[in-house]
Amino acid sequence: MNWNEFLPIPPIDSAQNYVVFQPHSDDAVWFAGGLLLKLAKAGKDITLATMTDGRLGSTDVSMTRERLVVIRRDEDQRAGEAIGVHKHLYLPFHDGSLPHCGETTAAMVRIIRQEKPDAILAPDPWLTYEAHQDHLNCGWSAAESMIYCDLPLYMPDLPPHSVRFIAFYLTGRPNQFVDTAAEHEAKLAALSLFQSQFTPETLERATQYTTLKASELGRAHGMRLAEGFKVLTSLHLHTSVDSESI
Repeated sequence: MNWNEFLPIPPIDSAQNYVVFQPHSDDAVWFAGGLLLKLAKAGKDITLATMTDGRLGSTDVSMTRERLVVIRRDEDQRAGEAIGVHKHLYLPFHDGSLPHCGETTAAMVRIIRQEKPDAILAPDPWLTYEAHQDHLNCGWSAAESMIYCDLPLYMPDLPPHSVRFIAFYLTGRPNQFVDTAAEHEAKLAALSLFQSQFTPETLERATQYTTLKASELGRAHGMRLAEGFKVLTSLHLHTSVDSESI
């Protein structure tokens, strides 16, 4: 028996109900948009939870924080609809100030217990050289929520709920790959709806990078274009010395 037989990793598309945690409103489309399009087309239920208000995400010197919060939420709604996501949740944390675990984990556990997903998605907090604390804290808290969400003495006002697996996007150590060739153009079109996030030049760069990365992952795994994810269960997230290599 090997480790994959001892602690099997579920296929990423094997759940029915997904909650996707994103630190900012463009992250899920950018780094998991192909998968989300594929899941939506397969009739899966997807809830998109945006952890911060995006008030810092602009290089426009004439922009105000208050205007940007409204703009980013509208862009998020339209981009979500474009990839088949119709349920959005917005957390009250400020951009650039998402807490490390604690409040963030409690907010995620509350969402998990209310939405009852089979699987959750979040950015990989173990991504080497990631410097944005919102990304790291979103990922850490999502991982921690996998442990606490089914403990009845944690937040006892809501009944516990067990999540089958977490899929980390924006990861440097993927263990599952999703063929996104059929969804790639729609993903890029949805990404372009975040006009407050990109200038024409930075959008072109983001589009080129996304396509190059999808092509690189695809070639390595017998696909034309692909997205990669690190999929783990709660048993891989506590006292497991083998999870890095799985």
